[in-house]
Amino acid sequence: MQKHHIDLNARLEAHAILDRLVADGPTFPAGDARRLIELIPTAPGSRISFTGVFRRRGPGAKGHAAGIGDVNLEGEDKQTTFTLNVPASHRIGGYVVTHTPGHLDIELMWSETRADRTGQSCSLIYDVGTRVPQEMRIAVQKSLTVLFITFNYVSLVPWKTPEST
Repeated sequence: MQKHHIDLNARLEAHAILDRLVADGPTFPAGDARRLIELIPTAPGSRISFTGVFRRRGPGAKGHAAGIGDVNLEGEDKQTTFTLNVPASHRIGGYVVTHTPGHLDIELMWSETRADRTGQSCSLIYDVGTRVPQEMRIAVQKSLTVLFITFNYVSLVPWKTPEST
């Protein structure tokens, strides 16, 4: 069995907990958060990680087709992805979950396809020693314009606190 494997029953339980944690409201169930912290394996990781993509077009072909004339077929796009210090993530239902010490990051599976990433991901922050949940933060997309270039970036802002027991 893999070190970062989650069995089916744990995956189903985690999915139900994730749905409750990200539901509307100013608080989240602290017991559910503690259980999710236990269920998702902690991945060693650095706060600094990098993912890159190289894209290139494959070789094309030129020729002559009878009755049509000269034709030019473009090559197929090829893509190579590389990563550095990216912690393991788990796909659970419609979520991608990454657990590093003190942070449990929750992202909607297809969030990278949206132009505005506001509300597409959040983080559960907890004390590493006691594993007590402290707060949840939600992603908000912001932009910075310098001269005529606009940079979009995602920032995590306070969102929810654990409910009182």
